[in-house]
Amino acid sequence: MKKLAFLIFLIFAASVSAQNPNETHKKILDLVENRDYNAAISELQNLRQSDKKIFELNNYDYLLARLAEKQGDLATASANFQAVVTRNSVLTEYALWHLSQIARSSGNLFLERIYLRELLTNAPESLINEAANARIARNYFESKDYASAIAVLRSGNNFGEAKILGNLSNDEIFGNLTKNDAKTRENLVWLGKAYLQSGKTDAARAVFSRLVSELPNAAQPDDFALEGVRGLDKLDVGIAEFGKTAPLLSDTEHIKRATVYQFNRDFSNARLHFESLIAQFPKNPNVPISMYQIGRTLVQERNFSPATLWFERVQSEFPESSVSQDALNQAASAFARVNKPRESVSRYEKLIEKYPDAVISERAYLNVIDVLRDSGETTNALNWVNKTRENFKNKPPEAVAIFAQARIHLAQKDWQKTLDSLDSLLLLENLGGTNVSGGTQREEVLFLKALVLEQLSRFDEAIETYLSIPDGRSSYYGWRTSERLRMLANNEKTADLVRQKFFPLRTNANQTITAQNAESVKNAAHAAIRLTDSDQARKEILEIIKKTYSFLPEYKKVPAFNLIEFGRKEVLTLSRKPSPNFHRTLADELLFLGLYDEGTPELEISWQTAADSKEPKNPVNPENKAQIEQSEDRNYSLAVYYMRGDMAHRAASFIEPRWRQIPADFQIELIPREQIELLFPAPYKDSLLKSAPGRNVDPRFVLAIMRQESRYRADVKSVAAARGLMQFISSTSTQIAFELGKDNFRQDELYHPPTAILFGSQYLSNLFKLFPDQPQAAAASYNGGEDNMQRWYKRANSNDADRYVPEILYAQSKDYVFKVMQNYRAYRLIYDENLRLTQR
Repeated sequence: MKKLAFLIFLIFAASVSAQNPNETHKKILDLVENRDYNAAISELQNLRQSDKKIFELNNYDYLLARLAEKQGDLATASANFQAVVTRNSVLTEYALWHLSQIARSSGNLFLERIYLRELLTNAPESLINEAANARIARNYFESKDYASAIAVLRSGNNFGEAKILGNLSNDEIFGNLTKNDAKTRENLVWLGKAYLQSGKTDAARAVFSRLVSELPNAAQPDDFALEGVRGLDKLDVGIAEFGKTAPLLSDTEHIKRATVYQFNRDFSNARLHFESLIAQFPKNPNVPISMYQIGRTLVQERNFSPATLWFERVQSEFPESSVSQDALNQAASAFARVNKPRESVSRYEKLIEKYPDAVISERAYLNVIDVLRDSGETTNALNWVNKTRENFKNKPPEAVAIFAQARIHLAQKDWQKTLDSLDSLLLLENLGGTNVSGGTQREEVLFLKALVLEQLSRFDEAIETYLSIPDGRSSYYGWRTSERLRMLANNEKTADLVRQKFFPLRTNANQTITAQNAESVKNAAHAAIRLTDSDQARKEILEIIKKTYSFLPEYKKVPAFNLIEFGRKEVLTLSRKPSPNFHRTLADELLFLGLYDEGTPELEISWQTAADSKEPKNPVNPENKAQIEQSEDRNYSLAVYYMRGDMAHRAASFIEPRWRQIPADFQIELIPREQIELLFPAPYKDSLLKSAPGRNVDPRFVLAIMRQESRYRADVKSVAAARGLMQFISSTSTQIAFELGKDNFRQDELYHPPTAILFGSQYLSNLFKLFPDQPQAAAASYNGGEDNMQRWYKRANSNDADRYVPEILYAQSKDYVFKVMQNYRAYRLIYDENLRLTQR
């Protein structure tokens, strides 16, 4: 009997044991997904103790190493990565890569090189090889073994000992670096630096010259062109004198180098070349443009006083030059910035008198209004409004002037005059829109009108005006009107009036929906949901809206996808033969461990090789519906996996074009959850939660900025030379680096997501100290500068965003605020402050 009981116990234990590995696996992945890394590490360590075979068969030591590395426990990480390498796991190449990075972080360049050599030798087809080759070249450079660095860079994969190089032809200098893509140009930078450090000046000059002359986009010299001109200047004046003096060059070469410096916001070196040209060639036709550009660099550095001197000099010494007009305009603007309104206005008046037919003259009238407002001369500013209206009747400046007049009266709280000005604007066709500085659009005018009607206690008209502005995914004022309507619904004075509007709309929305009335029912429901804060009422109305969408063709275009599950599903208990497609094997293992950052690229490349793929290798037939759906599902799945791996730009690039065909007023709450996560992903959660909350910044606001700045692309650089996820320009990032105590900060560090997020959080924290609880002001400052936002804020005479946002003068900055705040609205709806998905 005892034997039977013992046998039953063994059978039961075996059954439980058979289930435990998969349950344990799910528990570990759930802990990782919830970012409880310490608990996940503990579970993995327990698993190693209880079942070492399963632990190793399933590469759990690699996952343990990744988590320990994330937590900063490099000793545990190294030991487990080494264990992966020792048993020659399928993930050895990735373990070697991480071991090399850990060695580098500890300053052990020799050990880093050993790991990289082993990686390149044992995994010649690895996706990491390009990065490994690039890193081994940097390793040699940092070790001051310049000959070996040169050999690696020239060959692309030779990491053996290199001979000392003698006189070389250009072909020999560049080796196989024949492309003009970013990776090749980056390698050329390091090749040029290595030649320079090893004393091979002719070879270095050839490389640096190529970087400057062969640009992917001549209008936008890249980071590598910047390194090229820096290298050339070092060759010409010596490293010790670099940045202190400019070499003696031709006028065209000075202009070329200065332009590269200026585009990349290295203003001090740009000025050296402009000033050298002026000194060397005082009669050269490029002198006035050089003077003007010196002034522009100073303006971009916010050094307005010295800038005025250069602009004034252009006008006095070269009055007939083509840039004299622009110099006069810039001088007027700069004088305003140093609180010299009389000098500013006089320059604008001179501009109007001297160039009466120029477009810039139109702007001068409007700028005078702003200068006078800033100096407190409101009456005079209104006089200039009248002058502008008289001189530009039925032209865009008239609308901008009337809008300025409306804002003046709004700041004075003269509600009736504000209303009169707004009504005048509504009679005009062209209000300037988002393309004209100081311009407006119909939605903004209507919103301000409703706001003024509130102040005049004309609440019924205010509500009707608010309701005339449709809400939608991309409508800032649609959102603001919905907020104002809900405020009125909760106000004792206006609650009854709102209810009187709400109930008829709800009644209209409650009728039986047909194809014939779906549009009108939808409109009634869209209006009704803006007039209530009741969760139950909103839920019921959303159901009505959802039904109306099913009748309306444009709203039925919401795409539908099926997520294809990739990666190994079951925990291995026995070893198995790898797939013939090695990249697919790697993808299966990495995705099984939930490591989407490394697994998804392997999955994508495995499709491209298609060695074991059963999917059609021919292009998708546009008439084959099954093929199209299969392709869409695969692309959708790839987008989801990339999002999980913090490469959210791939998710956005997939989903956004498919939602542009959907009407903008489609209710956000009704967007399928799996798709709204792609539209508004939350990558880099660890970095966001580490850097933002402690600085009193909502991580969702950082994401709202990130979405607008880079669409989550970590490696992007703008035409204004702004870098990385948060698009920092050099002057701002240098200041933030100082605040954070980061010595020897390099601008290309901004391409590293944790660094970009840290800098972004620090900068936003500074902005919120200037403008407490004012996200609109913080967003405008992020785009247009805090000094400008302070001027606009002061003009509004209010800390109410609905009053100061219309004062944002720069069209780009105002549009930026609209978009960032719409992003923020969506992020707050989808995620809580800890970036967990909210219940819907």
